[in-house]
Amino acid sequence: MSQQYHVLLDMRHEDSPIPTIRAKEVLDNIPTGEILKVITSKESTIKNIKTLVANNAFNLVDHSKTDEGFVFFIEKL
Repeated sequence: MSQQYHVLLDMRHEDSPIPTIRAKEVLDNIPTGEILKVITSKESTIKNIKTLVANNAFNLVDHSKTDEGFVFFIEKL
């Protein structure tokens, strides 16, 4: 079963830390309980996203490396 999400942020062509910055902007503007899917091609984004989640009212629902790239599902709490 695939993870459900409300907003998609495809950042595969952006260098770090841009994907994390954009993810924060989107999460700040979506309603509580919604899930953001972030796709990036940069491995350095893993640590940045985990730090973002740890320091804000967000929950990292799932993350993995897929054919798409590094994929994160982040819920706004």
